[in-house]
Amino acid sequence: MGWTVTDDVDEFWAAAAGFLAAHRVACTVELTIVDTLRRRGREAFGGPSALAWWDDGVGASAVVVHTPRHRPVVSALPPGAAVAWAAQRPCPHRVLAPPGSVAELAAAWDATWEAVVTERLHRLARLRLPAAPTPTRPAGDADRDLLWSWLQEFHHQATPHDPPPQRAALDAAIDESRVVVAVPGDEPVGYASASPVVLGTARIGPVYTRPGHRGRGHGAAVTAAAAQQARARGADEVLLFTDLANATSNALYARLGFVGLTDLVDADLVPTARKNV
Repeated sequence: MGWTVTDDVDEFWAAAAGFLAAHRVACTVELTIVDTLRRRGREAFGGPSALAWWDDGVGASAVVVHTPRHRPVVSALPPGAAVAWAAQRPCPHRVLAPPGSVAELAAAWDATWEAVVTERLHRLARLRLPAAPTPTRPAGDADRDLLWSWLQEFHHQATPHDPPPQRAALDAAIDESRVVVAVPGDEPVGYASASPVVLGTARIGPVYTRPGHRGRGHGAAVTAAAAQQARARGADEVLLFTDLANATSNALYARLGFVGLTDLVDADLVPTARKNV
């Protein structure tokens, strides 16, 4: 019983695929990261990744996925896993995990932690289309530069604590018809993107409407269209995250038929020894 760490995504998948399939909703972030590595290679995030699974004697029962520039993403942890992980890995500055896992890891590293963002994972139950939806269309080649500028705006406004976005990921989403734009007139005013379908799941995000065009239903329209497209591509589970501090977006997605399931905490960790320096 213990942790195995590798930078070989095929080795990781062979060991952890059963666990990820059984927890495909709760582990949506881990799944999409691993899918990106399997499709685009080990350099997809700029270098080798640390991919780990906890074997409880009968197979994987927890995972950690850590790609370059990003914080580790940790699943729910069984007893003993946090202490064993902390014994072999240094305390990172950040971690993304369920609240219980964050607390267990912080205790194992003798650290305090503070939530930077608390996100709620939602599952689409029954899609309720907006009463008067904004016209939408798939994004095309002519939209690439515009959407890249919007993605950078979204990053600065909503996720400045994260590493900068990658243009290659946006281009791949456009190439694979996973991006929808809102076009109430001649020009797009907002968009929504969705992840590839992995084990029957797809996750919507980001959803972005330009300032000056908000509050008019454009975000609801592109979210609904992206959800319909994801289901057409084979997703029986359509997911998205919301910032719990954003009451407007939480209410919007509830109206569309998304139901909150569980929370993840993007947390800062400060070891006691570092605080006392």
